[in-house]
Amino acid sequence: MVFWTAVPVVVLVVVAVAVVWPGSSASYRGVALSAAEEVLAQVRTVRLMVDADADGRILPSYRSAVLWQARESLASAQGDLVGEEVPDPESVTVHDELQALVSEAGSEIGAADTAEGSGLRVLVDRLGVTGDRLSDFLARYR
Repeated sequence: MVFWTAVPVVVLVVVAVAVVWPGSSASYRGVALSAAEEVLAQVRTVRLMVDADADGRILPSYRSAVLWQARESLASAQGDLVGEEVPDPESVTVHDELQALVSEAGSEIGAADTAEGSGLRVLVDRLGVTGDRLSDFLARYR
């Protein structure tokens, strides 16, 4: 009789530990790298689009579609990053660095909505720098 009473308690404890226990550093790093790859892809895509737009080679509907996709992907990557518990001090460093890069990318992608004329060329350069920083981040933490 004691055995059957203990079984549900043991199952409850195992489930609680699995839900509450922080993830591993490797698991967090995997989520962070995946988010960084997604943000980098969107930064590079928007950079190409803005560069072509500066040359007058982009239709407004295409520009809108690219920017919508970039914002959606950026929000998803940021949600994945924020939704994951940061398990240790090393992961805090990864999180803080990536969060700053994601924020920078978001500002630049947002600026692409209203950039015109010479502002487009400035934005191409800024997106290039942010893309390079994201690429460096990925190289260091892989």
